[in-house]
Amino acid sequence: MSANRAAVATAVALLLTGCADQPARPAAPVTAAASPATFCGLETSPPPGVTLRAADLGPAAGTTVSRFVVLPAERCGGVATRPDRCEAFPWIAENGLYALGGRAWLSVTLGRVREQLVLYAPDSSFPATYERAAGGCGFATLTVLNGRPVTMQRTRGGSSEIVYLTPRAVIWLSSADPVIGTAELVRLASLAEDRARSLPYPS
Repeated sequence: MSANRAAVATAVALLLTGCADQPARPAAPVTAAASPATFCGLETSPPPGVTLRAADLGPAAGTTVSRFVVLPAERCGGVATRPDRCEAFPWIAENGLYALGGRAWLSVTLGRVREQLVLYAPDSSFPATYERAAGGCGFATLTVLNGRPVTMQRTRGGSSEIVYLTPRAVIWLSSADPVIGTAELVRLASLAEDRARSLPYPS
């Protein structure tokens, strides 16, 4: 072995030894685009007119891109754990959504506005769980009804976000457009609540 090859071999051995001594890095967090559809849900077409529409935001809104995913019991059974990812709603993987009571989700992107809506079983603890999760993720209560939060808000990195809690769905909206602030997101969430009434989900 030449002196050069011996030096290279020694350097590689030192690098491998250094890597072996370092703790393993945690897996990268699942992003909003990847988390819901990666695991168990079945994607289908939402009924016409249900999603956020360009007309809701005006002529410069752009193109609406939407996905609707149902979570059937035979594919999505899991163990209930609290949401633990604050960066990307719904803050938990699909199996976790189902175990908490989630039954379907709708994701909509329109320009710089994003909307995600999770339908849940009416007898589940889903809304209370997500109320606590939102508080743990830095959302502050904006409106209250009968002593319980209805709208929660968070501002970070130039984006406004809200969580809107309804009797049938938990709705999350985010805007990176400075013109579309919290008040406008609340209006859009109210539209989403009305339109979501026609969304079906497995019982």
